[in-house]
Amino acid sequence: MKILYVNTFAERKGHGGAEETLWTLMSAMRDAGHQCILLATSNQHGLRRSDQDGITVWNAGIRNLYWPGRRKQHNPFARAAWHLQDSYNPWMQSYVREVARTEQPDVASLHNLPGWSVATWTTLRRLSIPTIQVLHDHYLICPRSTMFKNGRNCAGQCRNCAALRLPHRAPSGRLSAVVGVSRYILEAHRRLGYFEGVPFQRVIRDTRNIETLGCQHPTFTTPHSGTRFGYIGTLAATKGVSELVDAFLRAAIPYSELWIAGSGNPEYEHRLRVHANGSSHIRFLGRVLAAEFYPQVDAVVVPSICNDNLPGVVYEAFAFGKAVIGSRRGGIPEMIRDGENGLLFEPDRPDELCNAMRRLNADESLRKQLVAGATRAAPRYLDVRGWAAQYTHIYDEAVQTSR
Repeated sequence: MKILYVNTFAERKGHGGAEETLWTLMSAMRDAGHQCILLATSNQHGLRRSDQDGITVWNAGIRNLYWPGRRKQHNPFARAAWHLQDSYNPWMQSYVREVARTEQPDVASLHNLPGWSVATWTTLRRLSIPTIQVLHDHYLICPRSTMFKNGRNCAGQCRNCAALRLPHRAPSGRLSAVVGVSRYILEAHRRLGYFEGVPFQRVIRDTRNIETLGCQHPTFTTPHSGTRFGYIGTLAATKGVSELVDAFLRAAIPYSELWIAGSGNPEYEHRLRVHANGSSHIRFLGRVLAAEFYPQVDAVVVPSICNDNLPGVVYEAFAFGKAVIGSRRGGIPEMIRDGENGLLFEPDRPDELCNAMRRLNADESLRKQLVAGATRAAPRYLDVRGWAAQYTHIYDEAVQTSR
């Protein structure tokens, strides 16, 4: 089978978990004997073709005010104009048509669409190519991708989001299939009327390649006393990192430590350091490899206050045999069974995170129980071959139905 993948970025590293997931999927499909083509946006003009690890990659120059991969703060007017054009961008569709006609794919698997827009749905339908949309975040219903504003999760679409997403709902129902990487994200779209009439709707949770993750050969653990809690990921307000720092300081657990790995907006990072108030028990590591981080901590905290779709930190921690404390947000409760492989807390009740950290520190039998549960939960998130087979099945269904 020849599969056309469409995504905003081609690079595996430096953008987000969706790109890591996409490359894991394409590599697995390649190893299963399928031919994979990736079409992604670029900051260079024109259309360029290359080969990366046996996968054909087409890079298309962005036709909008700027390329979304540039780490630059644009003014509100430029961002508004960019999103208005990205609501339905016909100027990118000549690239889609050219690559589709050159490659003649059997099926198209669409992932993150910023830069391409949902006009790609219409283009592929007119070319009679069965199309599957994979939902990694909220972008199809919220230009910010988070459904989070002014420190709160949005109960529904605000007027601005609804206006910018007017061209989305109706054509979403004409896709061949839709996949949510969590049940939460699929239901969040369906509640707003998306994908009505789409014949194949599945939840296929992400996996990680055990060799890429590095959990087979973990680094040496630095000796320490007390419980060492860890956070790894983007440093952003939506991720609840400030709330984690606050809970850790209030918990005041003797000999405990909090290691924070990752990067984010420099201003937010500065505020975090100020909030930590120079505590010798809190370390900011910057960006580090998973295999260098997880072995060093006793428990991983995922304190998201936004509805995090399916944060890979949870199942990566499972793979390293770590207990997880996670918020009851988005797809996190789909992975964590409270008291079995981790602890869940409600972010709107700050004492719950504080108490969960104290509880994990004080109860050795609970820690062992959660570690055992995490170890049992890990294999389903490391079964790349079985995961790829689920995608193969839905591709086959879409192709067979289109004939």
